[in-house]
Amino acid sequence: MNAVARPLRHEDHGMLLGQLALVLAPQARTLPVSVSLLLLLLLGWRWLLWRRRAPLPSRWMLGTTALLVLLVASALAWQAGGGVGRELAVALLGAFVILKLLECRALADATLVTQLSFYLLLTLYLSDQPFWLALYSLAIGAWVLRNWLLLHHPEARSRLAIWPMLGRMALLGLPWAVAMFVLFPRLEHPLWQLPQSAPTGTTGLSDTMRPGSVGQLIRSPALALRAEVAGPPLPASALYWRALVLWEYDGTTWRPARQRLQALAPAPAVVSDRHGIDYNITLEPSSQHWLLVLDRGQALSPSAEAAVTPDGEFMSRRPVDQRIRYQARSTLAPAPEALDAATHRLALSLPAGNPRARVLASTWAAQHADPAARVQAALRLFAAAPFAYTLSPPPLGAEQVDSFVFDTRRGFCEHYASSFVFLMRAAGVPARVVTGYQGGEYNPIGGHYMVRQSDAHAWAEVWLEGRGWVRVDPTSAVAPSRIEQGLDAALGAEAAAWRPTHQPGWLQDIRWTYEGMVYRWQRWVLQYDHAQQARLLATLGTGASAGQLLAGALGVLCLLALVPLWRRREQADPLDAAYDRFCELLARHGCVRAPAEGPQDFAARASARLPQAAASITAVAAAYIGQRYGKGDPTHARQAAERMRAGTRDIARVLRGKDPAV
Repeated sequence: MNAVARPLRHEDHGMLLGQLALVLAPQARTLPVSVSLLLLLLLGWRWLLWRRRAPLPSRWMLGTTALLVLLVASALAWQAGGGVGRELAVALLGAFVILKLLECRALADATLVTQLSFYLLLTLYLSDQPFWLALYSLAIGAWVLRNWLLLHHPEARSRLAIWPMLGRMALLGLPWAVAMFVLFPRLEHPLWQLPQSAPTGTTGLSDTMRPGSVGQLIRSPALALRAEVAGPPLPASALYWRALVLWEYDGTTWRPARQRLQALAPAPAVVSDRHGIDYNITLEPSSQHWLLVLDRGQALSPSAEAAVTPDGEFMSRRPVDQRIRYQARSTLAPAPEALDAATHRLALSLPAGNPRARVLASTWAAQHADPAARVQAALRLFAAAPFAYTLSPPPLGAEQVDSFVFDTRRGFCEHYASSFVFLMRAAGVPARVVTGYQGGEYNPIGGHYMVRQSDAHAWAEVWLEGRGWVRVDPTSAVAPSRIEQGLDAALGAEAAAWRPTHQPGWLQDIRWTYEGMVYRWQRWVLQYDHAQQARLLATLGTGASAGQLLAGALGVLCLLALVPLWRRREQADPLDAAYDRFCELLARHGCVRAPAEGPQDFAARASARLPQAAASITAVAAAYIGQRYGKGDPTHARQAAERMRAGTRDIARVLRGKDPAV
C-alpha cells in the first residue's frame, strides 16, 4: 500500500501527459473536428498546469468539466440520431482519461492512466489498420511500458538498460506472435459489428445513372480496388471493370431491371485454362452488393460467396462494408449469347419524348439494314465536331437526349452512354448501359493496378446477331485519349486545375513503393484468412493439416522458451548455482532458507533440523563462505563448487537412507 500512496514527481506528470498526447494523436484521423478540438482543449489545460507547476484542479471543477463533456457528448449523439457510436465512445474514453490525468496525484492514479492508454491504443484499429499505424502503436506501446516501469521503479533509470531489456522481451515474444498469426487466420466475418456514430455513405458508384452522377466521382482520389493480373500488363483499352447493367430509362435516370437482379445463380468457381485472364481483386468497402470484375467475368473464387445474374453481374450475399479479396477469371472475347423475347423487349424499351433523336435514329434504320452499320453511324455522329468531353457541361432541357445531341453537345461519359443507348434502341438495335470503372494506374513496383473513384465510367453494349453483346464505348469516339491514356489526357487543363498531372520520376517511385507496401500489408496481414493460409502452406510445400502444424509449432515454441532458462543456467556463477542446489535439497526436506538469511545461520539451523547430515551441511556452507566471503582465490571457484556439489550429493544419500521416498 505504501507504493500506491507514493506521490508523483513533476517529471512523472510530464511523462504521463506526453504519452497520452501521443496515444490520442492518431485519433484525429477519424474523430469529428469538434471532438478533436475538445480533446485538444483538455490536453492543453493539463499542459498549462504542468508547465506552470500549478496545483491540480479541485474535485468540484473536475466534476463540472465532466458534466460539460457529457453534455457535449449528448448533443453530438442527438445530432447523430440518438445513438452513441464508435467515434463518440472513443472520444468519451479519451476525454475521461484526460480528466483522470487532471486528478492524478498518486502512483495508483498513474497506473490507471497507463493501463487506459493501452485501451486507447487498441481503439486506433477500430476504423482501419494501415501498416504505419502498426509501427506507430508498437513504438508508443513500448514507450508506455517503459514509463510504467519507471513509475513503479524510478531507480531503474540508472540501474537498468531499459530499451535493450524491452527489445529482448519483444524478441522472445516474436516467434509466438508469428506462429499464432500463421496458425490462426483472421475471421472472415467479425464476431460483432461496432456501430458508427452516424449513417455514413461510402463514395463510389450508385445503382442508378443520371447526368452528372458519374462525373461527380471524378474529383475523388479514393481507391476503388486493387487488381493483380497474371501475366504481362494489359492494354488500357482492355481495362473495363464491370459493375452493373442498366436497362430501364425514364427520360432522366437509368436503373437496373430488378427482376434480372433477383434471378441469381451460384457463381462458377475459377478453373484456369489458356483462354482467359486470371487475376486477384482487393475491393474497397462500398456498402453495395456488386463485386467488380474485369469485363467480362466468368468465375469467382468460392470465398467471395457470390452469385451471378443473367447479365454477368456478380453479387455478394451481403453488402461490401469491409475490404475483401477474391480471385476472378474473365475473358476479353465472350461467346455469342442468345437473346430471348423478354430481354429483346427490355433492350428496346424507351419512354416517350425526345422526338428529334427518334427521327435521327429512324433515318439510320432506313439507311442501314445492318445493325452494326447503325452503330457506326452513331459513333460518327459523336466523333464529329462540335461534340466535346468535359466535366462542366451546360444544363440539359426537359428532353435530355434531344438537348444533348442537338443543342449542348458537351458532356461526360454518362451523357454519351445514355444518348447512344437511346439512339440505338430507337434505331431498333438492342442496347443497354454498363457502369463501372475504366483504366487504372499500373504500379510496376507492386505489380498491380490501382483503380480509383476518379476512374468511374459508363459505356454501352449492343446486341448483334452472331456476336452477342458487344461493348461499344461512345466516349472513345469523342475523346479516344480517355481510354488509351486516362482521364488526365482527355480533360487536359480542366483536370490540372484540381489535381497534379505530372510528378518527378523520383517522387513517382516513392509513391509507387509506398503503395506497394500498403498493398502487401493488406494482402498478407489484414486479409490473411483461411484461403491465404492454405495458399501459404501449399507454397511452403507442407502437407500437414492445420491441427498438426499447430501442435508441431507449439512444441517447437515451448522448446524455444526453455532456451533462455538454459542459457541463464549455463552463464550463472558456478558457486551460486551449487549453493542454489544445496538450498533446494534442504527445502525439499522442510528446511527453507529465509530471503535475508545468511549461509552460516542457515547451515546452523539446517544442521539442528537434520542432525544426521550436519557434517556435510557444515562442509558445504564452509566451502561457500570461504570462497564467496573469504580471501579465496577466484581461480579456485570451480573446485569449491565441485566440493559443494559433492557435499550436496552426500547430504542427499544420507537423507535418502532416512526417507526412502526422496
